[in-house]
Amino acid sequence: MFGLALQTLRHRKSGFVASFLALFLGAVIVAACGGLMETGIRASAPPPRSGTGHAVVLFSPIEHEATRLVSLSAVFGGIAAMVVVFVVGSTLAVLVQQRMREMALLRAVGSLPGQIRLLVVSETLVIGALATALALAPGHYAGRLMLERFAEGGMVSPEIPYRAGWIPLVTAAGAALLAAVAAAWIASRRAALIRPAAALAESGLQRRWISAPRLVFALLCLAGGTALALVTALVMPGSVAASTAGPTAMLWASGVALVCPGLTGALIAVLRPPLRLLPGPACGLAADNVRARAVRTAGAVTPVMLATGLAAGLLYLQTTTDASARDAARDARTRAAVSAPVAVAPAGLADRTTVHGPASVTVGTAGSAGAADDRAERVVTVAAAPVAAAPVAPVVAAPGGGARAASSGGGSADAWINFLLAGTIIGYAMISLVNTLVVAASERREEFALQRLVGATTGQVMRMMSVEALLVAVMGTVLGSLVAAATLVPFRLALDGRWLPGGPVWIYLAIVGLVTALTVVATLVPVRLALRVPPAGAPAAP
Repeated sequence: MFGLALQTLRHRKSGFVASFLALFLGAVIVAACGGLMETGIRASAPPPRSGTGHAVVLFSPIEHEATRLVSLSAVFGGIAAMVVVFVVGSTLAVLVQQRMREMALLRAVGSLPGQIRLLVVSETLVIGALATALALAPGHYAGRLMLERFAEGGMVSPEIPYRAGWIPLVTAAGAALLAAVAAAWIASRRAALIRPAAALAESGLQRRWISAPRLVFALLCLAGGTALALVTALVMPGSVAASTAGPTAMLWASGVALVCPGLTGALIAVLRPPLRLLPGPACGLAADNVRARAVRTAGAVTPVMLATGLAAGLLYLQTTTDASARDAARDARTRAAVSAPVAVAPAGLADRTTVHGPASVTVGTAGSAGAADDRAERVVTVAAAPVAAAPVAPVVAAPGGGARAASSGGGSADAWINFLLAGTIIGYAMISLVNTLVVAASERREEFALQRLVGATTGQVMRMMSVEALLVAVMGTVLGSLVAAATLVPFRLALDGRWLPGGPVWIYLAIVGLVTALTVVATLVPVRLALRVPPAGAPAAP
């Protein structure tokens, strides 16, 4: 099977490049996280002991920063690994769908289901071994670069050296390779178990998309996301709510991705009638295409959903934290200005005493001569006198609990680091979006050739694909926004009891605009290249 896998990769260069790119970039990110984790573990090692057996230094700031680096790299690496699984799985699922006819023919000539799955896994193993091997050196230097950025942002001390050996690199490579093989095994299940005649019938238009294992995993992910959202909103204190908000986003994204074909079909049913009312044949033909190819359209909608949901969720987690901290600081300053303590003199002091606070308070005592218990009657007069309130430094929540003044610059450093890590994952998701859409658009060369043979012009095909790309962007944006909302609303409730996430609206608009632009460009560029081939030669083009 390895020989057949090598021959298949040789004749499917576009699929080879797509899978290689997804695995290579994912392995670089995971290897960088492994290097940071080992650096933190070595820096947080117990201090040397003196001859009496007592530690020379009980606890140092560098050890605290190193421990923090370990936890941060572990969380970031876990999220990155899950994103890699989704990206690789999505790319392989699209590639397997494209080869349904080929695998049906292999089944028809006597290949067993196990041999079909072994073929797909062997191809992925060859690509994964090459991609992870080439990713080790870039992953090492990426970890060093991230540590330097952490030091510049003030999160860790510049005295912590980057000390990553071969263990995290090999572990990261093995994890990425294992994720790729698992994704290939899952993606090949449908092609291996379907009957050859049914596979040939579905090779053009795939209808069946749900299976018992897929439904079970989808329900588990959605139930887990719901449970974590409730825990975030009702149980977790504001300072540590982010520790459950991140996994909530991944579980929601996982569940939505597993049932994305069904959700895509529902959205198509809603968008198709108004789209057909627009003038021109391109809109109606695009609406019919996405309806007939709902399952394959879902393969393009999934990376759009993932990119939108992760970008909006991760970025607004930080902006919501900052907005809540600013609101808390403003409320603290307001309370300090209107409710400063008032000093009152005891009754046994002089007849009249003046105490200066936020107002000039005059306290007098008048003895009651006829009182049996010799109690004094207090007379207090207040003369308004404006007094400048003492400045109150805004307090922001620090990751992992606790608080510190923003004047120290810690809050801005944490925000900078969080944006850096979020940007890394979002960038990878955007690249995977382009990767998957290019593969999906390149698959339809024969369809475009048939349209041109029956009289369609290049401009008409381009307009049809432009409408399809916009539909994919709209559906992916809607699903991604739902994933982000399911993450951010419980998080904001945990912080200050509000519903809407904090942060400027332009961030969301920029995310939607960028994802839409990438979707349109990644769809139209391969279509335009495919249309350059004469219609008669398009089916034979590589």
